[in-house]
Amino acid sequence: MLSITGLALVASFVSSDVALAQSTTLESTTLDGIYSRAQAQRGSRTYRNICAHCHEGGEPDADPLFGADFIDRWREAPLSFLHGFFSREMPGDEPGTLTPQVYIDTLAFLLQENGYPAGAELKEETLGDILLVGEDGPQPLPADAMVRVVGCLAGEGEALVLEQASAPTRLRRADAPSAEELAQAKTQALGEATYTLRGNLAQQSSLSAGAKVQVQGVWLPAGASVALTVLSLDDVGQGCN
Repeated sequence: MLSITGLALVASFVSSDVALAQSTTLESTTLDGIYSRAQAQRGSRTYRNICAHCHEGGEPDADPLFGADFIDRWREAPLSFLHGFFSREMPGDEPGTLTPQVYIDTLAFLLQENGYPAGAELKEETLGDILLVGEDGPQPLPADAMVRVVGCLAGEGEALVLEQASAPTRLRRADAPSAEELAQAKTQALGEATYTLRGNLAQQSSLSAGAKVQVQGVWLPAGASVALTVLSLDDVGQGCN
């Protein structure tokens, strides 16, 4: 297994829509009325009693939960991405201690306060099928989003590329990939994107053409191309033609 940090990855896409490829597989978006007003009302009590103290200035490191910056941190990913983070790590002083229903109700309140329309009851088992989007619907990933991609190494020397690469999956933190995540990458389906790799990869003897690899990095769009600052690169075994 190879892990490399501090490299630069410049992505050039076979299709300009590749950043949205993941979203097309989801059944609905947060614009489709996916929570109820009753849930949001219950969630407002949790927000006032537990969340507001830190997120309205009581804790300098606590991010605001409303507005464009909040949406940019979580959009273009399944709603389970946001829910999974705060249901494990919030409240900050007692993470994961609220009931599953309280977390769902609080999520409904956050959706309401960020301007999303109400509708049917939100259920935890459907969160992975709902794309969190901004008011204009699905869009390319925002700058500075941390992502994970999987693809096949090709080329040689300083002309290495990642072919048959997957659409990006958002990450909350760029921790070193766990054994479970790398095992999932081994079986992850390849895609149609091509990424041009920059850096000292040619000097890493364990990298060879045809290897299937996982890359984690920071997404930096620049016109028609995208730069991705690599935070880790791991060989995940066979799977490439």
